[in-house]
Amino acid sequence: MSKIELRRISRLEYREPTDFLVELRKLEIEVALSPTPDPVRHLRTNGLKSIRELRQAAIFCHMMAERVGTTVYVAPVEAEDYDFVALHHLDGTDHYSKVQLKELPPTNLPGSRTLNSLISTLGKYGKSPNLCVAVYLNQRLNINPLDLELPEEARGIGSLWMFGAIEPDQSRWGLWGNLLEAQRYETSHFYPQ
Repeated sequence: MSKIELRRISRLEYREPTDFLVELRKLEIEVALSPTPDPVRHLRTNGLKSIRELRQAAIFCHMMAERVGTTVYVAPVEAEDYDFVALHHLDGTDHYSKVQLKELPPTNLPGSRTLNSLISTLGKYGKSPNLCVAVYLNQRLNINPLDLELPEEARGIGSLWMFGAIEPDQSRWGLWGNLLEAQRYETSHFYPQ
């Protein structure tokens, strides 16, 4: 990462994801009990896209924080090849990660794709060794992400993670990765209360 880019991303507004997710859950429950149309309830309108992506980013950072043992902050940003920046502090040093979000949308939405077709698009990032790609699995799958065979063109990025709810009420989530390494791990995390 260049000094100019590092200076720019260090000035972003970073949020603690757990607090955001707790507040969002309260709102989600209220909306679920109301007569709100499904596209709004599921954040599937153009006006709610930034909230949907921030929610996905916060869930990913919350799970990564539990995995690495320190808070991982999130700052949404629309850049050329990433959607947010994750920040964590370790040994007195700030560590920034540019993260591109991808979603495997529910099968009932138009234009839904398969996991393999989504992964095949990762080659467009070329050689981006500083880019993390986080794929939100927003559908039930009968495969284990740890068993995926990744095409060579997907290997130009720095890391590849997948995450998704593993309980229908979204109380428990799974995080799989780094899928580009020989040693891959799955961890389970509870949605913050």
